[in-house]
Amino acid sequence: MRGNKREKQMETFDKISNEYKNKALVQQKASLKLFELLKVGEFDDIIDVACGPGNITKWLADKTKGKVVGTDISQGMIEQARAAYPEIEFRQVAVQDLGYKNSFNIAFCNSSLQWFTEPDKSIQEICRCLKPKGKLGVACPGSLKWAPWFMKIVEEVKKHKEIADIFKHWKSPWWWLESEKEYIKFFERNGFKTLHIEIAYEEDYYDIEKAYNIYLSGAANGFTGKTYYDIEISDNYIKTFNNFAKEEMIKSSKNNKVKVDFNRMYYVGQK
Repeated sequence: MRGNKREKQMETFDKISNEYKNKALVQQKASLKLFELLKVGEFDDIIDVACGPGNITKWLADKTKGKVVGTDISQGMIEQARAAYPEIEFRQVAVQDLGYKNSFNIAFCNSSLQWFTEPDKSIQEICRCLKPKGKLGVACPGSLKWAPWFMKIVEEVKKHKEIADIFKHWKSPWWWLESEKEYIKFFERNGFKTLHIEIAYEEDYYDIEKAYNIYLSGAANGFTGKTYYDIEISDNYIKTFNNFAKEEMIKSSKNNKVKVDFNRMYYVGQK
């Protein structure tokens, strides 16, 4: 893989910033449950870490009279957020470099932990930015094993001769742990007391186009990101890979509906 890890993440999400808000349906649904688990107060100050194009940040800002700030490593995402919601403060900054101290009651981190390139350092930095007794809320698919629907699709895509040899050069960009116990240890060694953790099985049915858009907003960015291969890959390879993925969704669909299922980790910890 070429370049440093931060540059790879920036490139990945800059590429999809124009379309992410409309396609990230699963991520948006997870944010609703995470918000409920956090029991946000009327005047809580909130930092939305890895805020993307800012639609969830705006939703959070409407739920509190406190200060709300959105941060993301992607310039494209932050530009979208600032254009859409100029009344909210957005910063382009890596989570490792937030730079706040005792500033927020809530750190909201939805569908992004798996992308952190320095997870321990990142959670320590989030802890530092929280006020005493402040809370961190995290939602994310826990590992590739916890995302049955797109793993089945990718396993089939990899069998095509146009994909197989090149895909051998792919390196996973994701960071995962495999159990609640491991996640508890991870958060607690980085400054948090666990208030809630669960692995929730979530299953929904979407029409083929919506299911494909969900794939494009998440898994596709890892499986077809050019920086995650140790050889040069072409735009045609990416297009072919994603076309095969869509074909698999069509094959697996029933009555034009595709089952999209995850085992998602929800965590709430207190500083």
